[in-house]
Amino acid sequence: MILHADLSTGASGDKFMGALLELCERVGAARFEDLVRVGCALVPGISIQRTHPVKSGIRATHITIEEHNAPTRTWHQIRALIEDAASAGVFSAGTRDRAIAAFAAVALAEAEVHGREPDHVHFHEVGGADSIVDIVGSSFLLEALAPTALYTTPLALGFGSFVCAHGQMPVPAPATARLIEGLPVYAGAHGGELTTPTGAALARAFVTNWEPLPPIVPAATGYGAGSRDLAGAANVLRIIAGEPTTLAGLKARDAYTIEGCTLLSTNIDHLSPEALAFACEELLAAGALDVWQEPITMKKGRLAVRLCTLVSPAKAQDFAEKIGALTGSLGIRGSYMERTIVPRSIITIDTAYGLVPFKAAELGAPIERRTWLRPEHEAVAAIARKHGLDYNELYEELLDFATR
Repeated sequence: MILHADLSTGASGDKFMGALLELCERVGAARFEDLVRVGCALVPGISIQRTHPVKSGIRATHITIEEHNAPTRTWHQIRALIEDAASAGVFSAGTRDRAIAAFAAVALAEAEVHGREPDHVHFHEVGGADSIVDIVGSSFLLEALAPTALYTTPLALGFGSFVCAHGQMPVPAPATARLIEGLPVYAGAHGGELTTPTGAALARAFVTNWEPLPPIVPAATGYGAGSRDLAGAANVLRIIAGEPTTLAGLKARDAYTIEGCTLLSTNIDHLSPEALAFACEELLAAGALDVWQEPITMKKGRLAVRLCTLVSPAKAQDFAEKIGALTGSLGIRGSYMERTIVPRSIITIDTAYGLVPFKAAELGAPIERRTWLRPEHEAVAAIARKHGLDYNELYEELLDFATR
Protein backbone atom coordinates (compact mmCIF):
# COMPACT_ATOMS: atom_id res chain seq x y z
CA MET A 1 0.00 0.00 0.00
CA ILE A 2 1.09 3.56 -0.74
CA LEU A 3 -0.47 6.81 0.45
CA HIS A 4 -0.83 10.21 -1.19
CA ALA A 5 -1.68 13.32 0.84
CA ASP A 6 -2.96 16.61 -0.54
CA LEU A 7 -1.48 19.46 1.52
CA SER A 8 -2.92 22.30 -0.58
CA THR A 9 -4.62 23.80 2.50
CA GLY A 10 -1.68 23.14 4.78
CA ALA A 11 -0.95 20.59 7.46
CA SER A 12 -1.70 20.37 11.16
CA GLY A 13 -1.70 17.56 13.68
CA ASP A 14 -5.48 17.26 13.90
CA LYS A 15 -5.85 17.19 10.11
CA PHE A 16 -3.21 14.48 9.71
CA MET A 17 -4.71 12.40 12.50
CA GLY A 18 -8.28 12.73 11.25
CA ALA A 19 -7.37 11.65 7.72
CA LEU A 20 -5.28 8.71 8.94
CA LEU A 21 -8.07 7.60 11.28
CA GLU A 22 -10.62 7.53 8.46
CA LEU A 23 -8.23 5.46 6.34
CA CYS A 24 -7.55 3.02 9.18
CA GLU A 25 -11.28 2.51 9.70
CA ARG A 26 -11.88 2.02 5.98
CA VAL A 27 -9.23 -0.72 5.68
CA GLY A 28 -9.73 -2.24 9.14
CA ALA A 29 -6.30 -1.26 10.50
CA ALA A 30 -7.45 0.64 13.65
CA ARG A 31 -10.53 2.23 15.24
CA PHE A 32 -11.30 5.44 17.11
CA GLU A 33 -11.39 3.41 20.33
CA ASP A 34 -7.77 2.40 19.72
CA LEU A 35 -6.80 6.04 19.35
CA VAL A 36 -8.60 6.94 22.59
CA ARG A 37 -6.81 4.12 24.40
CA VAL A 38 -3.42 5.35 23.19
CA GLY A 39 -4.13 9.01 23.98
CA CYS A 40 -5.52 8.44 27.48
CA ALA A 41 -2.69 6.09 28.42
CA LEU A 42 -0.18 8.61 27.15
CA VAL A 43 -1.65 11.62 28.98
CA PRO A 44 -4.06 10.43 31.72
CA GLY A 45 -7.08 12.60 32.53
CA ILE A 46 -7.68 14.01 29.06
CA SER A 47 -10.86 13.71 27.03
CA ILE A 48 -10.86 12.85 23.32
CA GLN A 49 -13.89 13.65 21.19
CA ARG A 50 -14.62 13.06 17.54
CA THR A 51 -16.83 15.20 15.30
CA HIS A 52 -17.64 15.18 11.58
CA PRO A 53 -17.68 18.81 10.38
CA VAL A 54 -18.55 19.54 6.75
CA LYS A 55 -15.95 21.75 5.09
CA SER A 56 -17.13 23.26 1.79
CA GLY A 57 -19.31 20.21 1.19
CA ILE A 58 -16.77 17.60 2.34
CA ARG A 59 -17.51 15.58 5.47
CA ALA A 60 -14.30 15.04 7.41
CA THR A 61 -13.06 13.86 10.80
CA HIS A 62 -11.91 16.28 13.49
CA ILE A 63 -10.40 15.10 16.78
CA THR A 64 -10.60 17.37 19.82
CA ILE A 65 -8.40 16.77 22.86
CA GLU A 66 -9.11 18.62 26.11
CA GLU A 67 -6.76 18.86 29.08
CA HIS A 68 -7.63 20.91 32.17
CA ASN A 69 -4.82 22.85 33.87
CA ALA A 70 -2.35 21.75 31.23
CA PRO A 71 1.28 22.16 32.36
CA THR A 72 4.04 23.62 30.21
CA ARG A 73 6.17 20.63 29.25
CA THR A 74 9.77 20.34 28.10
CA TRP A 75 11.04 18.06 25.36
CA HIS A 76 12.71 15.92 28.07
CA GLN A 77 9.33 15.40 29.77
CA ILE A 78 7.48 14.68 26.52
CA ARG A 79 10.08 12.14 25.44
CA ALA A 80 9.74 10.40 28.81
CA LEU A 81 5.94 10.20 28.35
CA ILE A 82 6.36 8.57 24.95
CA GLU A 83 9.06 6.14 26.05
CA ASP A 84 7.15 5.12 29.20
CA ALA A 85 3.98 4.44 27.19
CA ALA A 86 5.91 2.33 24.68
CA SER A 87 7.61 0.39 27.51
CA ALA A 88 4.18 -0.30 29.02
CA GLY A 89 2.99 -1.79 25.72
CA VAL A 90 0.56 1.01 24.84
CA PHE A 91 1.99 1.14 21.32
CA SER A 92 4.85 -0.38 19.35
CA ALA A 93 8.48 0.62 19.11
CA GLY A 94 7.78 1.76 15.55
CA THR A 95 5.15 4.21 16.78
CA ARG A 96 7.54 5.38 19.50
CA ASP A 97 10.34 5.99 17.00
CA ARG A 98 8.09 7.89 14.56
CA ALA A 99 6.70 10.10 17.32
CA ILE A 100 10.09 10.82 18.85
CA ALA A 101 11.52 11.70 15.43
CA ALA A 102 8.70 14.20 14.84
CA PHE A 103 8.94 15.74 18.32
CA ALA A 104 12.74 15.84 18.17
CA ALA A 105 12.49 17.92 14.99
CA VAL A 106 10.17 20.37 16.80
CA ALA A 107 12.49 20.50 19.82
CA LEU A 108 15.51 21.24 17.67
CA ALA A 109 13.63 23.94 15.74
CA GLU A 110 12.37 25.59 18.94
CA ALA A 111 15.85 25.38 20.50
CA GLU A 112 17.42 27.13 17.52
CA VAL A 113 14.74 29.83 17.54
CA HIS A 114 15.03 30.52 21.30
CA GLY A 115 18.74 29.86 21.68
CA ARG A 116 18.40 27.06 24.23
CA GLU A 117 19.30 23.38 24.54
CA PRO A 118 16.60 21.12 23.03
CA ASP A 119 15.96 19.17 26.26
CA HIS A 120 15.20 22.37 28.16
CA VAL A 121 12.94 24.07 25.63
CA HIS A 122 9.52 24.78 27.15
CA PHE A 123 6.81 24.01 24.63
CA HIS A 124 3.68 26.11 24.71
CA GLU A 125 1.11 25.09 22.07
CA VAL A 126 3.20 22.06 21.03
CA GLY A 127 3.57 20.89 24.64
CA GLY A 128 -0.16 20.53 25.27
CA ALA A 129 -1.93 17.19 25.31
CA ASP A 130 -3.56 17.96 21.97
CA SER A 131 -0.23 18.26 20.15
CA ILE A 132 1.23 15.26 22.00
CA VAL A 133 -1.74 13.08 21.03
CA ASP A 134 -1.75 14.52 17.49
CA ILE A 135 1.86 13.45 16.93
CA VAL A 136 1.77 10.13 18.78
CA GLY A 137 -1.73 9.30 17.50
CA SER A 138 -0.75 10.05 13.91
CA SER A 139 2.37 7.92 14.35
CA PHE A 140 0.25 5.08 15.76
CA LEU A 141 -2.24 5.24 12.88
CA LEU A 142 0.48 5.42 10.23
CA GLU A 143 2.19 2.43 11.81
CA ALA A 144 -1.12 0.55 11.66
CA LEU A 145 -1.50 1.32 7.94
CA ALA A 146 2.15 0.34 7.26
CA PRO A 147 2.46 2.02 3.85
CA THR A 148 5.56 1.47 1.77
CA ALA A 149 5.62 5.18 0.84
CA LEU A 150 3.82 8.44 1.60
CA TYR A 151 3.62 10.83 -1.34
CA THR A 152 2.46 14.42 -0.89
CA THR A 153 1.94 17.62 -2.80
CA PRO A 154 4.04 20.66 -1.84
CA LEU A 155 3.12 22.12 1.54
CA ALA A 156 0.92 25.25 1.65
CA LEU A 157 1.96 27.58 4.48
CA GLY A 158 -0.46 30.51 4.31
CA PHE A 159 0.64 34.14 4.64
CA GLY A 160 0.18 37.21 6.78
CA SER A 161 0.38 36.91 10.58
CA PHE A 162 -1.22 35.06 13.49
CA VAL A 163 -1.30 35.30 17.30
CA CYS A 164 0.35 32.70 19.56
CA ALA A 165 1.69 32.50 23.13
CA HIS A 166 4.62 34.72 22.18
CA GLY A 167 2.41 37.40 20.60
CA GLN A 168 1.80 38.27 16.97
CA MET A 169 4.02 36.35 14.57
CA PRO A 170 4.51 36.28 10.80
CA VAL A 171 3.48 33.20 8.82
CA PRO A 172 5.15 30.75 8.91
CA ALA A 173 5.83 30.63 12.66
CA PRO A 174 9.54 30.69 13.59
CA ALA A 175 9.62 26.99 14.47
CA THR A 176 7.68 26.10 11.31
CA ALA A 177 10.15 28.11 9.23
CA ARG A 178 12.96 25.92 10.62
CA LEU A 179 11.04 22.69 10.14
CA ILE A 180 10.29 23.33 6.46
CA GLU A 181 13.91 23.93 5.49
CA GLY A 182 14.69 21.71 2.52
CA LEU A 183 11.01 20.85 1.86
CA PRO A 184 8.92 21.98 -1.15
CA VAL A 185 6.54 24.69 0.12
CA TYR A 186 4.53 27.65 -1.13
CA ALA A 187 2.26 30.32 0.37
CA GLY A 188 -1.02 29.09 -1.10
CA ALA A 189 -4.14 31.12 -1.75
CA HIS A 190 -5.34 31.63 1.83
CA GLY A 191 -4.10 33.95 4.54
CA GLY A 192 -3.27 33.04 8.11
CA GLU A 193 -1.42 30.02 9.43
CA LEU A 194 -2.22 26.98 7.26
CA THR A 195 0.69 24.83 8.46
CA THR A 196 1.46 24.56 12.17
CA PRO A 197 4.74 23.41 13.71
CA THR A 198 3.07 20.08 14.53
CA GLY A 199 1.91 19.66 10.93
CA ALA A 200 5.32 20.60 9.57
CA ALA A 201 7.02 18.13 11.93
CA LEU A 202 4.69 15.30 10.88
CA ALA A 203 5.26 16.08 7.20
CA ARG A 204 9.01 16.12 7.74
CA ALA A 205 8.97 12.82 9.65
CA PHE A 206 6.40 10.93 7.55
CA VAL A 207 6.72 12.00 3.90
CA THR A 208 8.94 9.87 1.67
CA ASN A 209 8.17 11.43 -1.74
CA TRP A 210 7.13 15.02 -2.50
CA GLU A 211 5.36 14.23 -5.77
CA PRO A 212 1.96 14.45 -7.45
CA LEU A 213 -0.33 11.44 -7.26
CA PRO A 214 1.57 8.46 -8.73
CA PRO A 215 -0.14 5.73 -10.77
CA ILE A 216 -2.32 4.01 -8.18
CA VAL A 217 -5.44 1.85 -7.80
CA PRO A 218 -7.25 3.71 -4.96
CA ALA A 219 -8.65 1.58 -2.15
CA ALA A 220 -9.75 4.19 0.40
CA THR A 221 -9.77 7.92 1.06
CA GLY A 222 -9.58 9.76 4.38
CA TYR A 223 -10.31 13.40 5.21
CA GLY A 224 -9.02 15.26 8.26
CA ALA A 225 -10.68 18.59 9.06
CA GLY A 226 -8.95 21.73 10.25
CA SER A 227 -10.56 24.04 12.79
CA ARG A 228 -10.79 27.07 10.49
CA ASP A 229 -13.17 27.71 7.60
CA LEU A 230 -11.49 28.91 4.42
CA ALA A 231 -13.33 31.04 1.88
CA GLY A 232 -13.70 29.13 -1.36
CA ALA A 233 -11.87 25.99 -0.23
CA ALA A 234 -12.35 22.92 1.93
CA ASN A 235 -9.96 23.11 4.89
CA VAL A 236 -9.24 19.39 4.87
CA LEU A 237 -6.21 17.19 4.46
CA ARG A 238 -7.00 14.33 2.10
CA ILE A 239 -5.06 11.07 2.02
CA ILE A 240 -5.65 8.42 -0.66
CA ALA A 241 -4.54 4.84 -0.01
CA GLY A 242 -4.06 2.27 -2.74
CA GLU A 243 -1.76 -0.07 -4.58
CA PRO A 244 0.80 1.01 -7.20
CA THR A 245 -0.43 0.20 -10.68
CA THR A 246 0.97 -0.68 -14.09
CA LEU A 247 -0.53 -0.35 -17.55
CA ALA A 248 -3.56 -2.61 -17.89
CA GLY A 249 -3.34 -5.89 -19.73
CA LEU A 250 0.24 -6.85 -18.84
CA LYS A 251 1.50 -9.28 -16.23
CA ALA A 252 3.00 -7.66 -13.13
CA ARG A 253 6.34 -9.45 -13.50
CA ASP A 254 7.04 -8.05 -16.99
CA ALA A 255 4.63 -5.12 -17.24
CA TYR A 256 5.29 -1.72 -18.63
CA THR A 257 5.32 0.68 -15.70
CA ILE A 258 4.37 4.34 -15.40
CA GLU A 259 6.68 6.59 -13.43
CA GLY A 260 6.38 10.25 -12.46
CA CYS A 261 9.34 12.48 -13.29
CA THR A 262 10.30 16.13 -13.61
CA LEU A 263 11.81 17.67 -16.73
CA LEU A 264 14.24 20.50 -15.94
CA SER A 265 15.33 22.71 -18.83
CA THR A 266 17.38 25.83 -19.31
CA ASN A 267 18.39 27.83 -22.39
CA ILE A 268 22.14 28.37 -22.72
CA ASP A 269 24.02 30.64 -25.12
CA HIS A 270 27.10 31.41 -23.04
CA LEU A 271 28.94 28.07 -22.70
CA SER A 272 31.28 26.21 -25.02
CA PRO A 273 30.29 22.76 -26.33
CA GLU A 274 33.02 21.28 -24.14
CA ALA A 275 31.59 22.90 -21.01
CA LEU A 276 28.08 21.71 -21.89
CA ALA A 277 29.33 18.16 -22.48
CA PHE A 278 31.00 18.24 -19.07
CA ALA A 279 27.76 19.45 -17.45
CA CYS A 280 25.83 16.58 -19.07
CA GLU A 281 28.37 14.04 -17.81
CA GLU A 282 28.20 15.45 -14.28
CA LEU A 283 24.38 15.39 -14.23
CA LEU A 284 24.28 11.78 -15.41
CA ALA A 285 26.91 10.81 -12.85
CA ALA A 286 24.76 12.47 -10.15
CA GLY A 287 21.85 10.15 -11.00
CA ALA A 288 19.76 12.01 -13.57
CA LEU A 289 17.39 9.71 -15.45
CA ASP A 290 18.39 11.25 -18.78
CA VAL A 291 20.20 14.33 -20.11
CA TRP A 292 20.16 15.77 -23.62
CA GLN A 293 20.68 18.98 -25.62
CA GLU A 294 18.36 20.60 -28.17
CA PRO A 295 19.36 23.33 -30.66
CA ILE A 296 17.15 26.42 -30.35
CA THR A 297 16.98 30.03 -31.52
CA MET A 298 16.61 32.57 -28.73
CA LYS A 299 15.60 36.22 -28.78
CA LYS A 300 17.46 38.51 -31.17
CA GLY A 301 18.11 35.49 -33.39
CA ARG A 302 20.86 34.04 -31.21
CA LEU A 303 21.57 30.34 -31.69
CA ALA A 304 21.61 28.46 -28.40
CA VAL A 305 21.10 25.09 -26.72
CA ARG A 306 18.33 23.90 -24.44
CA LEU A 307 19.81 21.63 -21.78
CA CYS A 308 17.18 19.09 -20.70
CA THR A 309 17.51 16.94 -17.60
CA LEU A 310 14.99 14.29 -16.55
CA VAL A 311 14.95 13.51 -12.81
CA SER A 312 12.70 12.03 -10.14
CA PRO A 313 10.40 14.71 -8.65
CA ALA A 314 11.89 14.22 -5.19
CA LYS A 315 15.31 15.26 -6.51
CA ALA A 316 14.14 18.11 -8.75
CA GLN A 317 15.25 20.94 -6.47
CA ASP A 318 18.68 19.40 -5.87
CA PHE A 319 19.23 18.96 -9.61
CA ALA A 320 17.99 22.48 -10.38
CA GLU A 321 20.64 23.82 -8.03
CA LYS A 322 23.28 21.56 -9.60
CA ILE A 323 22.36 22.71 -13.11
CA GLY A 324 22.68 26.32 -11.99
CA ALA A 325 26.09 25.63 -10.45
CA LEU A 326 27.39 23.76 -13.52
CA THR A 327 26.11 26.17 -16.17
CA GLY A 328 25.71 29.54 -14.47
CA SER A 329 22.14 29.64 -15.76
CA LEU A 330 19.92 32.19 -14.01
CA GLY A 331 16.70 30.26 -14.54
CA ILE A 332 15.71 26.59 -14.70
CA ARG A 333 12.19 25.59 -15.74
CA GLY A 334 10.51 22.50 -14.33
CA SER A 335 7.48 20.52 -15.42
CA TYR A 336 6.00 17.29 -14.08
CA MET A 337 5.35 14.46 -16.53
CA GLU A 338 5.01 10.71 -16.66
CA ARG A 339 7.05 8.18 -18.59
CA THR A 340 6.25 4.61 -19.57
CA ILE A 341 9.17 2.28 -18.90
CA VAL A 342 9.86 -0.97 -20.67
CA PRO A 343 11.47 -3.45 -18.25
CA ARG A 344 15.01 -4.12 -19.31
CA SER A 345 18.06 -6.02 -18.11
CA ILE A 346 21.69 -6.59 -19.00
CA ILE A 347 22.56 -10.08 -20.21
CA THR A 348 25.94 -11.47 -21.22
CA ILE A 349 26.34 -13.41 -24.48
CA ASP A 350 29.37 -15.48 -25.45
CA THR A 351 30.52 -14.27 -28.89
CA ALA A 352 33.55 -14.74 -31.12
CA TYR A 353 35.10 -11.83 -29.21
CA GLY A 354 34.35 -13.24 -25.77
CA LEU A 355 31.61 -12.32 -23.34
CA VAL A 356 29.73 -9.18 -24.44
CA PRO A 357 27.01 -7.40 -22.41
CA PHE A 358 23.71 -6.77 -24.22
CA LYS A 359 20.74 -4.71 -23.13
CA ALA A 360 17.61 -6.90 -23.36
CA ALA A 361 13.93 -6.02 -23.26
CA GLU A 362 10.57 -7.57 -24.15
CA LEU A 363 8.40 -5.40 -26.42
CA GLY A 364 4.80 -5.66 -27.52
CA ALA A 365 1.63 -7.11 -26.00
CA PRO A 366 1.91 -10.43 -24.14
CA ILE A 367 0.56 -12.47 -27.07
CA GLU A 368 2.91 -10.75 -29.55
CA ARG A 369 5.99 -10.46 -27.38
CA ARG A 370 9.30 -9.98 -29.15
CA THR A 371 12.81 -9.77 -27.77
CA TRP A 372 14.85 -6.59 -28.20
CA LEU A 373 18.64 -6.96 -27.96
CA ARG A 374 21.37 -4.37 -28.38
CA PRO A 375 25.09 -4.68 -27.54
CA GLU A 376 26.31 -2.11 -25.03
CA HIS A 377 28.18 0.75 -26.70
CA GLU A 378 31.17 0.73 -24.33
CA ALA A 379 31.77 -2.98 -25.00
CA VAL A 380 31.52 -2.55 -28.79
CA ALA A 381 33.91 0.40 -28.72
CA ALA A 382 36.44 -1.47 -26.58
CA ILE A 383 36.44 -4.50 -28.93
CA ALA A 384 36.69 -2.30 -32.03
CA ARG A 385 39.73 -0.50 -30.61
CA LYS A 386 41.39 -3.71 -29.41
CA HIS A 387 41.07 -5.52 -32.77
CA GLY A 388 41.20 -2.51 -35.11
CA LEU A 389 37.68 -3.18 -36.42
CA ASP A 390 35.09 -0.87 -37.92
CA TYR A 391 32.60 0.03 -35.17
CA ASN A 392 29.46 -0.20 -37.35
CA GLU A 393 30.41 -3.51 -38.94
CA LEU A 394 31.30 -4.97 -35.54
CA TYR A 395 28.00 -3.75 -34.05
CA GLU A 396 25.99 -5.46 -36.79
CA GLU A 397 28.09 -8.64 -36.48
CA LEU A 398 27.45 -8.84 -32.74
CA LEU A 399 23.75 -8.11 -33.19
CA ASP A 400 23.45 -10.80 -35.88
CA PHE A 401 25.31 -13.27 -33.65
CA ALA A 402 23.00 -12.63 -30.70
CA THR A 403 19.77 -12.96 -32.70
CA ARG A 404 20.58 -16.21 -34.55
